[in-house]
Amino acid sequence: MVLALMDGRSRSAKKLALDAGVTAQTASSHLRKLVAARMLVWEGRGRSKHFSLAGADVAQAVEALSGIGIRELPAAARELRFARCCYDHLAGQLGVAVTERLLRRGNTLLHELGIDRDALEASRRPLFRCCTDWTERRPHVAGALGAVLLRRYKDERWLVGVEDSRKLVVTPTGESAFSRLFDLDPAFFPQG
Repeated sequence: MVLALMDGRSRSAKKLALDAGVTAQTASSHLRKLVAARMLVWEGRGRSKHFSLAGADVAQAVEALSGIGIRELPAAARELRFARCCYDHLAGQLGVAVTERLLRRGNTLLHELGIDRDALEASRRPLFRCCTDWTERRPHVAGALGAVLLRRYKDERWLVGVEDSRKLVVTPTGESAFSRLFDLDPAFFPQG
């Protein structure tokens, strides 16, 4: 149920029970415990309660724990797998692919993207940090560089966010740019 909430949206107890494949009574019992543990929060909407993660720290802990042993992603998490925000940087299959290209020796990607590495190094935030992706179990770039890259992708309209979600959608312009700059095969991108 917690993984189903990783997209940042809230869900009703009934929907969470369906996502988890458990009875409403079992879901209610677990949801009460998760709220008591301050992992989830709820709000009343009419006759139902809608649950969401209690904050970014919970999402970060879930991502860290997810790398340990999840075999199959629930449907709600699969929706986020290709591209999503991980706080302020790009994650998912696209985030991992971009990171692999950035780590290649001799690449000029930062220069081609117009990113001033010296300015980033002067900031108080670490320049580059590897963040383990919970769906791919491989690193994607975080830190000051990860944040400026995601801002650039959004400013250029290569990626657009989905309202009330961490999911990112690659635009046709973005698909072309990512393919060209990061040497990604057009077949890599989801169709439709």
